[in-house]
Amino acid sequence: MKFPVSNNEAARLKTLHQYKILDSSPEEPFDDLALLAAQICNTPIAVINLIDAHRQWFKAKVGLDIQEMPRDAGFCPICVLEGKVLVIPNTLADEHFATADIVTSEPYVRFYAGIPLIVPGGEVIGTLCVVDKIPRQITPQQLAGLESISRLVVRQLEIRRNLAELSHINEEYKDAQLALRQSESTLHSFFESAPMMMGIVELVDNDILHISDNPNTAKFLGLTPEAMQNRLAREMGAEKRDLNQWINYYRQAELTQLPVRFEYSYETPQGQTWLSATVSAIAKNHGSSQQFAYIVEDITERKQAENELRWQEALLRSMNSVSPLALYVVDNRTDDILYFNDRFCEIWKIEHLKKHMEAQKLKNQDILPDCFQLIADIAGFTASCQALQDETNRSVIEDEISFNDGRIIRRFSTQIRNTSAKYFGRLYIFEDITARKQVEQKLREQAALLDITTDAIVVRDLENKILLWNKSAEKLYAWKAEEVIDKNTDEIWVDESVEEQQKIYQTVLAHGLWQGELNKKTKFGTEIIVESCWTLVHDEYSQANSILVIDTDITQKKQLEHQFLRAQRMESIGTLASGIAHDLNNVLSPILMSAHLLKNKYHDQETQQILSIIENNAKRGANLVKQVLSFARGIQGNTYGGINQRAVIQVKYLISEMQQIVEQTFPKSIIINAEIQPNLSPICGDITQLDQVLINLCLNARDAMPNGGTLTITAENIWIDKTYVQMHLDAKVGSYIVIKISDTGTGISSSILDRIFEPFFTTKEFGKGTGLGLSTVIGIIKGHGGFITVSSSVGKGTAFKLYLPAVYTEVVESLIEIEMPIGNGEWILLVDDEVSIQEITKTSLENYNYKVITAGDGEKALTLYKQNKDKINTVIIDMMMPNMDGATTIYKLQNINPQLKIIIISGLGMNENFLLENAYQNIVFLSKPFTVQELLKTLAQLKSQ
Repeated sequence: MKFPVSNNEAARLKTLHQYKILDSSPEEPFDDLALLAAQICNTPIAVINLIDAHRQWFKAKVGLDIQEMPRDAGFCPICVLEGKVLVIPNTLADEHFATADIVTSEPYVRFYAGIPLIVPGGEVIGTLCVVDKIPRQITPQQLAGLESISRLVVRQLEIRRNLAELSHINEEYKDAQLALRQSESTLHSFFESAPMMMGIVELVDNDILHISDNPNTAKFLGLTPEAMQNRLAREMGAEKRDLNQWINYYRQAELTQLPVRFEYSYETPQGQTWLSATVSAIAKNHGSSQQFAYIVEDITERKQAENELRWQEALLRSMNSVSPLALYVVDNRTDDILYFNDRFCEIWKIEHLKKHMEAQKLKNQDILPDCFQLIADIAGFTASCQALQDETNRSVIEDEISFNDGRIIRRFSTQIRNTSAKYFGRLYIFEDITARKQVEQKLREQAALLDITTDAIVVRDLENKILLWNKSAEKLYAWKAEEVIDKNTDEIWVDESVEEQQKIYQTVLAHGLWQGELNKKTKFGTEIIVESCWTLVHDEYSQANSILVIDTDITQKKQLEHQFLRAQRMESIGTLASGIAHDLNNVLSPILMSAHLLKNKYHDQETQQILSIIENNAKRGANLVKQVLSFARGIQGNTYGGINQRAVIQVKYLISEMQQIVEQTFPKSIIINAEIQPNLSPICGDITQLDQVLINLCLNARDAMPNGGTLTITAENIWIDKTYVQMHLDAKVGSYIVIKISDTGTGISSSILDRIFEPFFTTKEFGKGTGLGLSTVIGIIKGHGGFITVSSSVGKGTAFKLYLPAVYTEVVESLIEIEMPIGNGEWILLVDDEVSIQEITKTSLENYNYKVITAGDGEKALTLYKQNKDKINTVIIDMMMPNMDGATTIYKLQNINPQLKIIIISGLGMNENFLLENAYQNIVFLSKPFTVQELLKTLAQLKSQ
């Protein structure tokens, strides 16, 4: 049966082992106590039982032949666990004990009484128990007797331990006394027979008083120890210069309370002698004079032998070139073992050969059989050793050896050469890298999991060597893992600021974490921005050993943020442009209508031509205002009623008109050439937008030729086939015309050629370019179903090709005058705060049989309408007016007459949304500026509803 163990088991076992009684020989006091327990209780069996981790050991026993039994057997472990007396009168009567092995088999226990052995510290280390093979009862007196005996057992254990400690202390004292006497004898013998000069001195009146000196000192000076005792150095012929130097060294030793060592030369009749002296202050008693000990060694031979011991220095340098772990040096000529350390014997498990190796009784080949027993691949190991014997190979050779027990040992090997550069031995250094390999394997397993993340994850040690580089890091930085693992980060990111990296490093060490943005470069020099998080990683001993770096590519995010800020600025500009556009449209509206009225009044050719120019340019100005407003506020150019403003256009007229403009406005240093293919196909498009495309590209060409050059505009028909479509995704099979605008200017660098169509990207200096021109161009061309290609060479020029789909319908080259819709004397209320627009609109409508009354604001309009509501059936109203705006006025007019027909006029296309948001009937929108024809058509359309 099994029993639970004590929660304080470790402390209990520690206390038990301190008594050093387990497996000890029988002792009479314990045997007597066991016998006494059996006699008191009149049982055949009594045991003093000590319970170890896995067994029960009997220090004394009566009625049993066994010395120990398993820990889980019997009832003593229960008594130890509970720490109190355990009595079982009849084991078969208790279901918890009836099936125990000691009950059902030898010794057939029917009665058990156990007393815990509790030591002074409170731990229960065993039991005193009595056992019988028949059921029985135990009296209180018997239990009390057993408890007394258990205390005697514990007291005997304490006495036994105390006697052992006293004996040990006595032995240590005797050993110390003996060692002291031996030490004194040894020191005296050493002092008298030491090969170096030794003595004790004092400093007296800037001189050195010799208290005692050994025979070698006296011999060196040609005196006897008795002759030197209590004599001053000056009396023994010491030079003043040498004496002052010695005194300085003694004072230094007294001041620092540390030994002071120095070397000096001494002239003797035999020649110059080199001496090495060490002086130290002797601890003094209160009131005594300061004394000093000196040791002087003749190092003349050592000085002379230094040149002959260069091979030892070479050995030391070779050992220091790699980690000095397990060291082993073999003479390649004699196979003698020149040197080894204890770690070498530990790694190769040959500690039993150490004494023979130290006594130089074994050669290298003698220890190989023991080493071979550990190696997994003996053939491979033998082959690798043969390659090391090549005398021409002077490099440090590194390889790994796999052992049968799973260890992996790294081996370094290099040649040792003497002062004549002759190869005479080989140095081996062995390092157990099993734990490192296991960590590396664990890291590789973790790396496999980390590869699924989209963030770049890098682990670097505290010396900045890269330990881990996941797949996302490969994608982000373009370096493969095998290119960077075990390399220093300085070798990868050579342009990084050392100061910034050191600051981050110190922050991570101090606080365990750093987060921020970093500018990085990929393998190919591409600049990126990353959100970087550095975390300090600790080992199982809570020691910092590496840094985990997680980098997230935020380059596109930062670019979008930058563009967003630019867009916000453009939105502000758009708000300003909206107000300006309203005023400009109010200015252009009377010009357009006045030109139309004048054309009806004056019919001579010259006047008609001038008025046509005024009308056309006013229209173009209005369209340009719309275009700027549309782009600035991000509003698409919608047209009233969904009517498409595009028409069939002959491109040659656009190019001819553009040629005239640039010839009149561009510097004379720029030569303009235009080449248009005969029978050029027409296209369908927006004239104003295409004008904007041509003027943008021509202006860019002008800016690229500050010192003059040639601007060439060509146009020709082209058929695009399937092959061409495969090379240009935006192209479709069919007929196109291609407009080419080329210059001989500065050209565009290939590094930025792919970015020129990006919104806000510009190479011009601040204030001279918004970066919107080419993005507008490509937007318009794509909106016409076309595409653009560009080619450029720095210093030679740039060529843009515009591809537009050709059409085969009749070309509309000018506005065809049609019959104007005439009114039937209807009353119209015109509401606009611009007097000029009131007057010209009123005059124009009255010329076409309408009656018009005007108002300058919403309040006046409401008053006039209430006075004439039976006559007025249509209201023309501007949306932006003082006092009461157009929207409020419309709302109040609708309340008066829901069937009232209203034309909203505005220079802001956004006001067209008023119709969509309010879903009013009998209301239409007309954008400023408008022609008389457009106004009459709108009125006619509204009347027909």
